[in-house]
Amino acid sequence: MVFRMEVKVEELSPVECKLSVAVPPENVAAQMEQAYRQWGKKAKIKGFRPGKVPRTILKRYFGKEIEEQVSQELFRQSLNEALDEVKLQPVTVKMPNALPPLVEGDAFSYSVEVEVAPEFTAKDYLNLTVTSTPVEVTEAMVDQRLEELRQYRATLEPIEVDRLVQEKDFVVLRYQALENGEPIEGGGSDNAYVEVGSGKLPADFEQRLVGLAKGATTSFVMDVPADFVNPAIAGKTVEFQVEILDIKELRVPELDDALAQSFSPDFQTLADLREAVRRDLEQRQEKANYEKMRQQVIDQIVEHNPVEVPPSLVRQEQEAMVRQQLNLLQSRGLNISGLNPESLLEKVKDQAEKQTRVNLILEQIADQEGITVSEDDVTAGYQRIAAQVGDTPEMVKKVYEQRQMVADFKSQIRAEKTLEFLIEKATSVPAEAGEKQAEDIAS
Repeated sequence: MVFRMEVKVEELSPVECKLSVAVPPENVAAQMEQAYRQWGKKAKIKGFRPGKVPRTILKRYFGKEIEEQVSQELFRQSLNEALDEVKLQPVTVKMPNALPPLVEGDAFSYSVEVEVAPEFTAKDYLNLTVTSTPVEVTEAMVDQRLEELRQYRATLEPIEVDRLVQEKDFVVLRYQALENGEPIEGGGSDNAYVEVGSGKLPADFEQRLVGLAKGATTSFVMDVPADFVNPAIAGKTVEFQVEILDIKELRVPELDDALAQSFSPDFQTLADLREAVRRDLEQRQEKANYEKMRQQVIDQIVEHNPVEVPPSLVRQEQEAMVRQQLNLLQSRGLNISGLNPESLLEKVKDQAEKQTRVNLILEQIADQEGITVSEDDVTAGYQRIAAQVGDTPEMVKKVYEQRQMVADFKSQIRAEKTLEFLIEKATSVPAEAGEKQAEDIAS
């Protein structure tokens, strides 16, 4: 049914308006008549044949249910038609707490608050200036990374000769802190690994281990720093009872072909590993440089387009950010039951508001520049994700389709294509020149 109704729009803000709708009495009456006919066909009331129940009897038995049905149907149809009539595309509609009652001979009138995306033309997004750091991988950088990989392959081994504890040794010990002769709960360990001189335990504690032999015991009193990681003993004067269970040393392998082969069958020689390290460092620099330019573009388009954002979109972004944080914590085995969701939402509010603004601006730029997402773009996206998670593109696609995430995925791809477009159109200057340019502007 197409309603002949009165529709008024009152702007509350650039992204919020009040929509008032009044459905004429004759439309209300027609909708009510239709509902009673439908109910009359299926109503079973003793003494009346189906379809022959008088309206007065139907009203007595089912009047409340029929009015609720008509009220909901009138609201749904009239709201959709009203939005079409005034050409509003809502982000969200704040539903009324209760629909208005139906009164015979009166119009069906109500008001709702509607959030809409801001209407604007994106400006000043072409020919931006971004600073770019040239990719430069030196031999020293490669050497440093190779040393890190060598340390990564290091193993803890028992000392080969019977000697006393030295600096840099890893000591396996049992210890207990006491206060007034009584053990402090949570103030000890039966199998602690301590690298002497690392600072993981108070420096005085670690130095007391130097010169002790395997199997030795010792006790001493010391003041534990107030900022010590263990709150059970932090800031207290305690007596430690210590037993040396074992002494181990870190053995680092030689930087040779055997080390290279331990990382991948593709590496036969140290030279192969060295070349792979160089390529990896170059790729990391390229990625970091791109991310830096990407952020510079985002900051500039936000500065040039200070659009207002719908609160409901900000809330959705907040919730997505918090879900991501909680999923990450859970994946690391942490208990999240004690976290306050509202507190987490508040912490990310500013970040969510900026990201929502960025999303709207990039979407508008994409519209203005005719940037679209092809099926090849989507397929490539599935392939990238599959490579990251170690699955097949077909399985990634299936998951996205089952979870109804394809539309959001396409929006993400479109936003990234738009950023790539803006970076291509931007003027890139070396980092040093860019910093000097910024200083000249500031002065």
